Amino acid sequence: MPKSIDQSARPVIFGEVLFDHYPDGKRLLGGAPFNVAWHLQGFGLRPVFVTRLGQDSEGELALTAMIRWGLDTCAVQIDHQHQTGSVIVNPQDGDNQFEIPAKQAWDFISGALVMEWLKHLPCSLIYAGSLAQRSPVSHKTLQEIMLRTQLPIFIDINLRRPWVENSIIEQCLDVAHWLKVSDEEMATLVRETLNSSEKIQQAAIELKTKHDINDVYISCGEQGAILVNDTGMKQANAKSINVMDTVGAGDAFSAVVILGLQHGWSDFQIINNANEFASRICEGYGGTPIKQGEYDQYLAKWSQA
Repeated sequence: MPKSIDQSARPVIFGEVLFDHYPDGKRLLGGAPFNVAWHLQGFGLRPVFVTRLGQDSEGELALTAMIRWGLDTCAVQIDHQHQTGSVIVNPQDGDNQFEIPAKQAWDFISGALVMEWLKHLPCSLIYAGSLAQRSPVSHKTLQEIMLRTQLPIFIDINLRRPWVENSIIEQCLDVAHWLKVSDEEMATLVRETLNSSEKIQQAAIELKTKHDINDVYISCGEQGAILVNDTGMKQANAKSINVMDTVGAGDAFSAVVILGLQHGWSDFQIINNANEFASRICEGYGGTPIKQGEYDQYLAKWSQA
């Protein structure tokens, strides 16, 4: 079970920054941790974003974008040997396939540099995805952060083949206080076909029990979202929207879950608000298509619920 969250402290977001390259030539800044950090900044949580950029033109673009958005870049490292992250996005049958080259800057996040910053900051929790741990260097750094801070862990499972290492996935599940996973990823984890909410719930219970996870959040695309914890299952219904691009929807969901955990929302508030915001992201291109004013509108709306 996680420690209580210090609502005045700052969430630590660990992992990759990637430029998503689309077939039509569009190039959008993303990566699950980047998107989560971006949204949390929009919602006013002042995240500490731990990542690494190359000393190249895309690294400069990413750093400039973060500074303009107001993100604290104190824990953003610059790599003089490896390039800023990139991914080729291939839309297929209404979904996206991703090609992610090896040995990018975010694979080499330095533990020594991270701890110098974190030891001076009040922090609430750590968000980390499984993809950011594909390299031994960044994986070791995350382990060091978790060990030395003893903060509760929010794990986001991102199964991006060929970067799926079963031992790393098992470690992620073992340390997770909160787990976010898609319904397709859940099916892969439990090696079963999950064609109903009841089967998804049972799979989540199995994972929760085996790995002592507090809350399991499952994003189900057009079917909405599900939360499974000790009090049972809560379900958020799908929203009727005009889907433009699903990239980043799961990251938006994770960001609002973290927002809700920090603010002490009820389970129903968290799952419904997270599902609503994820649906909104699907109405634009890329993982961060909205302006500050819209974040403020959501905060005002959710505070009145």
